[in-house]
Amino acid sequence: MKPATKGLVFSGLVYPGAGQIFLGRIYTGLGIIALATVSLFVLIYRMAIRFYRAIDPLLEMLATKSLTFQNFKSMLSQTEYASWDMEVISLIVFVFCWAASMVHAYYLGKSIGCSELQG
Repeated sequence: MKPATKGLVFSGLVYPGAGQIFLGRIYTGLGIIALATVSLFVLIYRMAIRFYRAIDPLLEMLATKSLTFQNFKSMLSQTEYASWDMEVISLIVFVFCWAASMVHAYYLGKSIGCSELQG
């Protein structure tokens, strides 16, 4: 398997930045891994907080049998985390890291493969 394909597979299927580390760009790979991990952590943390803040009123609605779509929608809009800005930003950053890591690892592998052929 060519270095470009191996780098693409590592960054695409293992974790963003793994292909760069495999191809010898350790600091670039660690930077991508750090950014992807922080954005993934923020996304999971914010979703867990959103879930735990919504579960108590939801259980109360289920117990009193007053759960309707309108009540559920108003309950979600009244929570402190009503806006999805941070979650959307974290998801966009993670997807960007993933896609950019695959593209970078592929072209890095191609340049390594070309230099091996010439040298």
